[in-house]
Amino acid sequence: MSKLDAYKVDLVDSRLQGSRFEWDLDDSFFAAIDGLIQHGNIHTTVECQNAGSTYRFQISSVGKVIVPCDRCLADLELRIETTDELLVRQGSEYSDEGDCVTVPEADGFINLAQFIYEFIALSMPITLTHEPGKCDEAMMLQLSKHQVARSNQEDEESDDSTDVDDAPIDERWSALMQLKK
Repeated sequence: MSKLDAYKVDLVDSRLQGSRFEWDLDDSFFAAIDGLIQHGNIHTTVECQNAGSTYRFQISSVGKVIVPCDRCLADLELRIETTDELLVRQGSEYSDEGDCVTVPEADGFINLAQFIYEFIALSMPITLTHEPGKCDEAMMLQLSKHQVARSNQEDEESDDSTDVDDAPIDERWSALMQLKK
């Protein structure tokens, strides 16, 4: 039995219409998914409505997650508040294309764990960084040292390459080189 089996919803159950599921997602949930988010505390509520052959799941998640900062790699705490909708229908084979997920009738269930995780991940900003001045100071110092070293090294390499190469340079490129200097 998988740790994520708790998030399976039986689509054949006649009591599914109007059902409400609630889960508290913690570090074990995020570890089982094995994605960018490794730590967090999220309360998720799923409400189901049946519209003929299609099930409409409204998934609401509220809480906090901890992810590495893109700049300094220290832990960054993000507040999550998202409400999303997942359409599910039964069919002959599994399909996750478009805005509706098709689940094989033979299975008769859908595991919402991956969808819940994806909705949480999609609610996060693209760039995951601390507020200015809040990054790990030691890491920022090391980063600044390497940026200066790399910048100086590139300048030296570009100066050496212009002295070594005696071949005529297209005048348009030489004009651009003058702008660089």
